[in-house]
Amino acid sequence: MENALLIAVSVAVVVIAVVSVPVLLQLWRTARNLAQTLQTLNQTLPAILKNLEEITTHVNRTATMVDREVEDFSATLRRLRGTLGLIAGVEEIVRRNLNLAFVRRVRTSAAVAKGARVFLEQLLSRQPEKTDCR
Repeated sequence: MENALLIAVSVAVVVIAVVSVPVLLQLWRTARNLAQTLQTLNQTLPAILKNLEEITTHVNRTATMVDREVEDFSATLRRLRGTLGLIAGVEEIVRRNLNLAFVRRVRTSAAVAKGARVFLEQLLSRQPEKTDCR
């Protein structure tokens, strides 16, 4: 009985050893590939970091330039708004001080002149011949 138990344990150890070989080989391959990847990363990482630093510098410069342009544009818009406010104020003052009767006379005169022009154009234009519709 002891011999049978010893044989069963020995067979179990051999089976475990045989099954463990492919697993250990795969672990070894994975470790080797990981080492190669780590070596490649260590070689290329400084260049990547340098490029990243250059990109960051360019982005910062661009952001600064855009900020300046926006500030200049904002200042220009403030001046334009002030100018338009001034023009609107002057227009309001002129409109209040302008004689409204004069404005009505100018509008009426313009309307009469336009009506007369249209009337004369129609009067002097060539009339189409009338056709007899029977």
